Amino acid sequence: MSWNESNVARLKELWDQGLPTAQIGKLLGFTKNAVVGKAHRIGLERRPSPIRRTAVKPDRKKARSPIVPTLKFEASKEELKEVPPVYGISRPARTWNPFKINFQHLWLLTQDAWRAENWSDKLKIWFMPTGWRPEGFEEKYPVAKIENAYNFKKFGTQNSNALTSWAIFQMLTTLMLMSYFFGNIANIGLSGIYLYGTFIFVSIFSYTELMDKNRLACIFEIIRFAFVGILIYQYGNWFGLDDLLPFGTAIVSFYFIFSLGMSFYFTQIEFKKRSRIQVTIK
Repeated sequence: MSWNESNVARLKELWDQGLPTAQIGKLLGFTKNAVVGKAHRIGLERRPSPIRRTAVKPDRKKARSPIVPTLKFEASKEELKEVPPVYGISRPARTWNPFKINFQHLWLLTQDAWRAENWSDKLKIWFMPTGWRPEGFEEKYPVAKIENAYNFKKFGTQNSNALTSWAIFQMLTTLMLMSYFFGNIANIGLSGIYLYGTFIFVSIFSYTELMDKNRLACIFEIIRFAFVGILIYQYGNWFGLDDLLPFGTAIVSFYFIFSLGMSFYFTQIEFKKRSRIQVTIK
């Protein structure tokens, strides 16, 4: 959604009524940052701080301690019942991969800093409020945003029961392997800690890429399988698991083989089948 004369007129009206910027955004279908930016550009009066500082007048007869100001918090207006709150982020992650989610905003900042022509913008972008971009970047380098928080397509809700069940199984198995790691971290040793941490990273990256329906997920699974094989060959077992669980290394090895097979099934059979069905429907 873009700004037009009708939206600007409505913005001025709601701004004069003293509604919070977040609530104005909900009513107009824009984000809070978009409302604040537009209000600044068209020269609307700045909002006073919602925190009112009231100094306590001291009693000179009794006061023997420093004066401490009291903070009085006041909401400009109560929440409207007909406008239910929506929680989330305005820029959808579009991935289940936690590592991509953590670094996607840093990657966007890096891209904008690289593309900016002015050196002042290249430096300013790292210190400005969240959502700030150099002038003209929204049109030149658009970023997908949720314009209407009450009507947008959610990510990752069209998975098969098999993929959902497998993702839950992978999450629980990874949790058990992490629990073993933390429970035996003293016996694993310093070098083993780094190797086990790398294994956890590759495991989570691999199965979350599979949840994203990325056909390259099988490549990450092959890398994990090869890495696990090297670890078992180097240590002779799975980080001393055989001392606690008979045939523990054999059980873990079977799991990794099974996981590799399931990854190939989803990427080479189910995902391709779904792609053919979608093409046929179109």
